[in-house]
Amino acid sequence: MRMFSFCLFLFIQLSGIIHICGGGLAGTALKHFVKCPARQMHMDVSKMDVHFHDFHRGKSKVFPIDKAAKGILSFDRLDKNKKFYMFVHGFATYINHTTADLVRRTFKAVPNSYLILIDHSHYTNHYDGLKKSYRRSVKHVYSIGVQLAHMLAQLNNGGINPKRIHAIGHSLGGQILGHVGHNFIKLTNGKKIARITALDPAGPCFSDSPKEEQIRAGVADYVEVYHCDDGALGTKSVLGDTDFFVNKGSAQPQCKSTMVSNKCSHNICVSMWMASVAHRNWFPARNCDKYKLFKNWSCVSNKKTNAGFWNPGTAKGVYFFSTKGHNF
Repeated sequence: MRMFSFCLFLFIQLSGIIHICGGGLAGTALKHFVKCPARQMHMDVSKMDVHFHDFHRGKSKVFPIDKAAKGILSFDRLDKNKKFYMFVHGFATYINHTTADLVRRTFKAVPNSYLILIDHSHYTNHYDGLKKSYRRSVKHVYSIGVQLAHMLAQLNNGGINPKRIHAIGHSLGGQILGHVGHNFIKLTNGKKIARITALDPAGPCFSDSPKEEQIRAGVADYVEVYHCDDGALGTKSVLGDTDFFVNKGSAQPQCKSTMVSNKCSHNICVSMWMASVAHRNWFPARNCDKYKLFKNWSCVSNKKTNAGFWNPGTAKGVYFFSTKGHNF
C-alpha cells in the first residue's frame, strides 16, 4: 500500500507514472486516480480545428470542423488521387506540440499526399488538472470520433475515395479512431477507409471497456495497433487485425534514463512510427505469442512482416519487433 501511494503521488506531481511502479501497478494506480465517466453520446465538439497541409505546393489552411470538408474539397488545385493522411493527437496535446511538429516534419517527405491534422485540444487539454481534465477528455472521445467521421464522409461524397484515406492516432486519438471508422461505415452505407494506425491507444478508462468502445478490427479495411506502454498509459487489449508489440510492449529501452518512463514509453510510439517513414527496413516483425519466445529466437521461423509506415497490411495476429540500435 505504501508503494502504491508513493507511485500515485509521483504520478500527480510529474504528470506521468514512473518506472518503479511497473506496468501492472501503474495501470492500477491510474485506474484508482481517475474515476472513469459513463460514455457520453452527444457532446458539443464544434470548436475543433482541422489543419490541411499541401506540402508539395507549400500551402496550408485551417478550417473549423463544420466547414472542413467543404474547405478541403475547394482547396486550390486539390488532387483527389493523392493519399490523404489524417493524424489525431492524444490527451494534453495541441497543434504546436512537439508531437504535431514531428508529424508535420515527417509528412513533408511523403510524396503524392496531403496531411490532415486534427486539433481537438479545446476538449482534451489538461488545464483543469490531470484528474478532472482526463475525465472530461474521455467524455468527448465518442463525439469527436462521430464528427470526424462526418467530415470524412463528406469528403467521400465530394469524390475522395476512402481507399486513399489513412488515419493515424496516438493515445486518446487512437481510441477516437475506433469511433471514426465505425461511424464512417454507418454514414456511407458500408464503405470503409483504407487503414487505421493506432499508436499505443489509451488504456485508462478503455482497457476494461467492451471492444466496441475501443479501436478494433473491422472499423477500416485494415487496423494495426502498436503497443508501447502496454497495461499502463496504453491499452492492454489486443484489438487490431495486427497488434504489434514494440520490444516487450512496455518499458521501452530508449526510456531507461528518464524518471517518467511510462510517459516516455507511451510517447515514443509516435517517434518510432514516424522514424519508420524514412527507414523502410528498420522494424522487421515476427508473429509470436509471447515476448519471451521472441527474445529467445523461438519464433524465427514464423511469419514475418514490416512494422511501421511500410507495413504491407497483409499480416494478421500478434507480432513483436525490436528497436535496438535505432535512435528516434
